[in-house]
Amino acid sequence: MGRQEGVRGYRGAAARIASWTLVSRVLGLIRDRLMFGEFGRGIEAGAFLLAWTVPNLFRRLFGEGALTASFIPVLTRRMEREGEAGGRRCVATIFGALLLVLGLLLVLCLGAARFAPESWLAGGGRGPEAGKAYASLLRPLLYLLLPYLLPVCLMTLAAAAQNVSGRFSLPALAPALLNLFWIGGLLWVGSLDLPPAEKALRLALCLLAGGIAQVLLQFPGLRRSRLLAPPRFDLRDPDLREVARGMMPMMLGLSIAQINVLLSYGVAAYLVPREGANAILFLGNRLLDFPHALLGVALGTAVFPLLSLLGEQGKKEELAARIDEALAGGLFLALPAAAGLAALAPLLVDVLFVHGHFGAEDGRETAGVVRMFAIGLPGLIAVQVLARAHYALGDRRTPVRYALRVLLFTLAGHLLAAPRYGTEGMALISSAAALGNAFLLHLSLRRKGFERSAGTRRALGEALAASVPTAAAAMGTAAWSSGLLSADAGLLLRLPVVLGPPVCAGLGAFYLGTRLLGRRAFPFRPRRPADPGDRRP
Repeated sequence: MGRQEGVRGYRGAAARIASWTLVSRVLGLIRDRLMFGEFGRGIEAGAFLLAWTVPNLFRRLFGEGALTASFIPVLTRRMEREGEAGGRRCVATIFGALLLVLGLLLVLCLGAARFAPESWLAGGGRGPEAGKAYASLLRPLLYLLLPYLLPVCLMTLAAAAQNVSGRFSLPALAPALLNLFWIGGLLWVGSLDLPPAEKALRLALCLLAGGIAQVLLQFPGLRRSRLLAPPRFDLRDPDLREVARGMMPMMLGLSIAQINVLLSYGVAAYLVPREGANAILFLGNRLLDFPHALLGVALGTAVFPLLSLLGEQGKKEELAARIDEALAGGLFLALPAAAGLAALAPLLVDVLFVHGHFGAEDGRETAGVVRMFAIGLPGLIAVQVLARAHYALGDRRTPVRYALRVLLFTLAGHLLAAPRYGTEGMALISSAAALGNAFLLHLSLRRKGFERSAGTRRALGEALAASVPTAAAAMGTAAWSSGLLSADAGLLLRLPVVLGPPVCAGLGAFYLGTRLLGRRAFPFRPRRPADPGDRRP
């Protein structure tokens, strides 16, 4: 009963996850400022980020995507039936199988990196000499960063096991720990008198060490959850077979955003005429990740164990209410976040990233990319809930069917947009894909009988209406605050003085707007089916 109460309190868990995620994202912004101040948008940054994207795709697919989405319902059911002993056996079996799969995958990826022709790797550089330098750096970076997929995927599986037991703090802290290793590595290589390529290789070693530290961080949480056990190798285990059956259809369904990122980085590196285009997209994604992680990832991670539990127990009415509640709460905050992000994009980029080898022209291009990405933020947040809602209902095919359609649209759009419209066109295509994916998943839930309540629709309309003064207040205040300090002022001074007023003005305008429109509760809480007489919106 205690575990059920833990997963039912998902709003508190979402708040804890968001708090640690906020710490991680602030460290990430510091990291990115140091990164691009050191390397700019040149060959070293482009090759490093492309090599870093590959193991992170497997993290998204295996850890935060398909494996986690398939593993959590199986572990939830096993613990419901057999308690902690059954849970430990399930966790140990999946860990053992994951070790085998990841080991084989790592060997294949390293082999591909070793034998890939230089001409394939050289496309990220513009011109013969730049292409040769790009390939000569990308290959050793792949050797160093590909092994990161092993610890990071194991870490996310350990995090999922803790989430089922109602523990969220250590998993949420792991990204912040990696950022500390990254920042420390940048400070270290920045003090060395070495060529930029050599600095990039030493930085890659710091990130690999950070991945190992992330795994070790999860051991105390697993022990407190009483799920810590040595890996178990049993390919005939029924839990393993069920997880494996569920993984493949979920892989694309839940990880559409991450696959879009990899596609965009690869196409940008090879088809956008200007050098370092994938570095610009990386920075745009970093600013998009800030609200996406605080709202969408935190909410989806916290609510999924509850949705799985309600689906397993067959409580369809309560499941519908919780889906409705989570989706409405996420979108209620996503709409003003998207408006504020678009309004403040030039100021954010200028304060956070324009410095050192990253110039004002690079900043203007990045701000345009951020604005295009902001359009798709509500879709990204909605997918975090909608895809998990399908999985809680036992429907693993619908999300992947829609995701395949969206992926084909995204790939075709990127290939057409990259040479002519550059990074901004590619960002707009990705946003359209995220919104389209969310729309299709929502229609699917409606066909299954899950309708939004009238209170939910009204709250979302109010949030949309209040987003207009939010953007206006933020943009108007930004025009005033941008001249308060010179560009030479330090980051720690510019953040509160230059960014603080427009952020506070935007938040205040949204709050006052929702109050004037009649919204009494903030954040919004929709209907409560447990009390039929409750008519509050």
